[in-house]
Amino acid sequence: MKGQVKAGTRHGIRDAQTRTAWLFCAPALIPITLFIILPFCMSIIYSFTNKMLVQKAGKPVVFVGLKNFIKIATSGTAQQAFLNTAVYAVLVVPVIILLGTLLAVLVNNSMKGVKLFRTIYFSPQVITMTVVAVVWSFIFSPGADGLMNSVLKVFGLQPQAWLQDSKWALFCIAVMYIWQSLGMQMLIILGGLQFISEDLYEAGRMDGCNASQRFWYITVPMLKNTLVYVLISTTINTLKLFTQVYVLTNGGPKGSTTSVVYLLYKSGFVNNQLGYSSAIAVVFFLIVFAISLIQNRVLGRDD
Repeated sequence: MKGQVKAGTRHGIRDAQTRTAWLFCAPALIPITLFIILPFCMSIIYSFTNKMLVQKAGKPVVFVGLKNFIKIATSGTAQQAFLNTAVYAVLVVPVIILLGTLLAVLVNNSMKGVKLFRTIYFSPQVITMTVVAVVWSFIFSPGADGLMNSVLKVFGLQPQAWLQDSKWALFCIAVMYIWQSLGMQMLIILGGLQFISEDLYEAGRMDGCNASQRFWYITVPMLKNTLVYVLISTTINTLKLFTQVYVLTNGGPKGSTTSVVYLLYKSGFVNNQLGYSSAIAVVFFLIVFAISLIQNRVLGRDD
């Protein structure tokens, strides 16, 4: 009898703790459900229909099967958007990982003014992307008096159209994003560096390892988990390219900066094709999920 009472008491305590846990999670779970999970489920449903943002009179919502997905696969605009996003990620992600690691190693040393350097590197992160885009639009101004063109003029080079040139526009946006986001990734890597025991470096010195060898055989392996996190988070943020394109180029020139998210926005909220934009969102989610899963499986596994 006593055992049954104790067991019932334990179950009661566990149930009370479970209810309390759900209660504390509710402020976060309710908005996530309403603004992320529910819209995504609706997107999956709408992707198989001809749903419009503002449905026309006399044109009901009907099931169209895979028509929207076939349109994505055959549309030149959609293909270019996915290609632009992939090229942008290839330009940005390796540079942020490399520079973020090098800067973190630099500011991790006990040197004069290191706190000032950390503040300078991180300061662009506190500025919203919209403000950053406006500032860099003046830097990449196509006129002869633009900042970048003025620098080229000093070296006797011809001015460029930058954001108005299809050859340069995506590269300019990549440079701007690297400048803005590098500080945050540097701080994350710096946090990982500070958990590496100094004893490992001392042992490396005693074994005759130089600075380069200590970096490759001690620092990099010990930073593996941190670098995997930075790689996955940076890749996801890079693939969500939108604000820079919306503020600076509107997808131009000649579609050279149209990203997947910008195409999604334009299809759904400008062209009124909500079903098609929902299909783009579903495909984009699957691609990002697959990339993240592959990165985590390949780079996150133990040696």
